[in-house]
Amino acid sequence: MSLAIDNSEELTASVLAALRQEAQKGNTLQESAQRLMEAFRAYFADSVVLARTYATIPQRLLPEKDRAFLQSMAHAMGVLPLLGEDCMVLSLLGTSGVEAAWCDRYASREHLAVPLISQQSVAAIPMVAGLIEQLGRSADWYARTTAPSGKGPFAVFADSFFVHDAATSRDRSSRLIVPAQEFVRQWNLHSVMGVGGQFGAGGPILACVFFSRESLLETPKWLMRVPLLLGTFTQAHVAAGRLYAGG
Repeated sequence: MSLAIDNSEELTASVLAALRQEAQKGNTLQESAQRLMEAFRAYFADSVVLARTYATIPQRLLPEKDRAFLQSMAHAMGVLPLLGEDCMVLSLLGTSGVEAAWCDRYASREHLAVPLISQQSVAAIPMVAGLIEQLGRSADWYARTTAPSGKGPFAVFADSFFVHDAATSRDRSSRLIVPAQEFVRQWNLHSVMGVGGQFGAGGPILACVFFSRESLLETPKWLMRVPLLLGTFTQAHVAAGRLYAGG
């Protein structure tokens, strides 16, 4: 049975318990994120077209294939000379969607690794800029660091990223927050939600983003528990440097 994403706390309690079990099965942060996104989509298949988890990771800790993609992305953005080894990157960890290609992180054409060099450079990507602005205002997404820290409890952000209507919602510069309008029309997308948190002070930031066919007025409060359970059960992986499958 496929559930609606705006279900009440009571209805989603059993789902959260199942998602919690999946989050514990991964041997790395990336594996746990992938398992969680696949399980989430299985429960909300009729509502959620695409579910993704990202984390802020220094370039030096990315797998080689991710680094090659990042270099190409930075070149296209005109910021390659500014891309240092300790530059923070918004790294795609887990992905599950309607299309088979959306279930493989390496099939992502644009969002496998986004360099977080500065607010000015990220401003060219409306949805990423909106995610950062709305989700973690108190967190420093652009901080340079040589290695992420897993010290301190995982803390979920009180705010969320929310797009009421993917076809019409615009940012303060009057740009569509979701530029991929063919994607929006093809899958009849309405609301987009992002929730997340951080591994202690100065640690990696997690962000889970959901593209839904449902038209919502706000992000359901229970959804914030998804990154919380992922962060809680992967804290040991982050502290030990177990970030990517095969790495």
